[in-house]
Amino acid sequence: MAKVRQKTERRERVLECALKIFAEKGFQDATISEISKAAQVSDATVYEYFKTKEELLFSIPEQITESSIRESEKVLPFLRGAEQKLRALVQSYVTTYERNPEYTALIMLHLKTSRNFLQTKAYEVVQVAARMMLACIREGIETRTFRKDTDPYLVRAMILGTIEHLFTRKHLMGNSPELMSQVDPLVDLILDGIRAKGLPAGTPSPPCCWMMTAPAAEEKKKS
Repeated sequence: MAKVRQKTERRERVLECALKIFAEKGFQDATISEISKAAQVSDATVYEYFKTKEELLFSIPEQITESSIRESEKVLPFLRGAEQKLRALVQSYVTTYERNPEYTALIMLHLKTSRNFLQTKAYEVVQVAARMMLACIREGIETRTFRKDTDPYLVRAMILGTIEHLFTRKHLMGNSPELMSQVDPLVDLILDGIRAKGLPAGTPSPPCCWMMTAPAAEEKKKS
């Protein structure tokens, strides 16, 4: 057990160091030797976990995205209706990108343009997160919360495209605006366009409070 835990910790350390170096220097200029030195392991150890530098690059999003998915899965069952769930998922995306600026830079500036990334397990995990949003929009259509002519794929593309644009611009411009404040305006704008006719807008909750932990949500529900 100790050896297994040690190997897992070593692999995670390699991923963390690779993320920082890839984000700082770019994929092409970063070297395995730099990464192994930062992780305090040998080059051979890095290749033990990852066959190529590209495989190492593609493995990074998997861990962070899975963590974000788990957090959303804990929260969504405690939220009522498609509107609240959609708001929570948008905040989850923005929170993940805000908390992990190096990861965000890597995703927006490197992986988004890689066709090879589309063939990886990490991309399959990214798709799981995207399908959660798609399911939420479909739920809104089925419950007549959203207009029946709403295109779930188009709405999802509008949301994710806006988020990606905001964070790409943030990294390219080198400034650091606080983007969490854009969650509610973005979601409200989308909802105003897809909400079923005659359906009153839901009562807004305080901004940035959606991603509470499941136990906290359960306690609130009991009270």
